[in-house]
Amino acid sequence: MKKLQLVSLMVLALSILLWTAGRTVLPLPDWAVRLNGVMMLIVMPLLVFSSVRRKVKNS
Repeated sequence: MKKLQLVSLMVLALSILLWTAGRTVLPLPDWAVRLNGVMMLIVMPLLVFSSVRRKVKNS
């Protein structure tokens, strides 16, 4: 679970950086914005699941 949590956190951080750069620096194409949104929708529940699972396992 620790690997899943770490990978999810890294992907989410990169996704947020890409989203921020697309809003401030240069506009991204539509497909890139949609792909980034899909990645966020996949990674956020994985991050929550792995965090809660680790917390329950350690209790």
